[in-house]
Amino acid sequence: MTLHSSLGNRVRIHLKRKKQKQKRVQWLTPVIPALWEAKVGESQDKELEKSLANMQALHALLEEQARLKMRLQELQQQRKELGDSPKDKVLFSVPKIPLVFRGHIQQDREMPKSLVSNLRIHCPLPAGSALVTFDDPKVAEQVLQQKEHTIDMEECRLRVQVQPLELPMVTTIQVSSQMRSQRVLVSGFPASLSLSEEELLDKLEIFFGKTKNGGGDVEVRELLQGSVMLGFAKDGVAQRLCQIGQFRVPLGGQEVPLRVSPCMNGEIQKAEIRSQPVSRSVLVLNIPDVLDGPELHDVLEVHFQKPTRGGGEVEALTVIPQGQQGLAVFISESG
Repeated sequence: MTLHSSLGNRVRIHLKRKKQKQKRVQWLTPVIPALWEAKVGESQDKELEKSLANMQALHALLEEQARLKMRLQELQQQRKELGDSPKDKVLFSVPKIPLVFRGHIQQDREMPKSLVSNLRIHCPLPAGSALVTFDDPKVAEQVLQQKEHTIDMEECRLRVQVQPLELPMVTTIQVSSQMRSQRVLVSGFPASLSLSEEELLDKLEIFFGKTKNGGGDVEVRELLQGSVMLGFAKDGVAQRLCQIGQFRVPLGGQEVPLRVSPCMNGEIQKAEIRSQPVSRSVLVLNIPDVLDGPELHDVLEVHFQKPTRGGGEVEALTVIPQGQQGLAVFISESG
């Protein structure tokens, strides 16, 4: 009986422990799904925030696209208006090829010589030198055939060196041009016109400031070489005047026919410079300091005028004594 009782107790104890284990397992199992659901919830919140940010960025891009589309339509409309009314907007055909100052453009059409004017080149002259310019360029060539010249004087001889004078010359200038929308050039003034600069500018401002003449308020006026530049306060005035083109303006008690043309701005894009010899001039170097300036000038002029020395008629002669420096200014010849 004791054995039976002991076995029963063992069985009951075993069953009790089994139930306790089952209770522990039932209490622990719901924890894992709860933790998984929490992580899933956090991930969904992050995805939602990211989606909202993407939607905001997409909305901003759509607004920018709509703005650019409207701007494109405005530009297309302006372009269409310019194409429909060329007489009101485009006054003349601006060349699309670059202008090259070689006396012509790249299509070999002649250019006005006034495009290049008042060209000045400064050439420094060293101490103990002289610049001799002859009437005939062939005389300069003959003088240069002898690199060293001996100048006979009463008490001594001077030995000097002769070399060609080379200057940096602009051989090519490429310019980009742009029309000034509010400015015009007025040209055609006769040489016999006897008006001061201020009087001329005042009369032009009065004439082209009147609306009945097609003008408007003048803001800028400037006297240029052979023409006058006028700048207007409002758009459209310059275009209207250029479209008319020809005017008869009262100046100096008479009506003078004048021409109004567009004002162009030019910007140098490219320039080529090469050293070129001056055809009629030579440079005399290493002149010793034995004579004063006027006497040395006379001695050199007599020497280089002698045909036996290969010389000829001297047009100009400048002497730079020892201890001094000079500057020769060369001006471009017109015509």
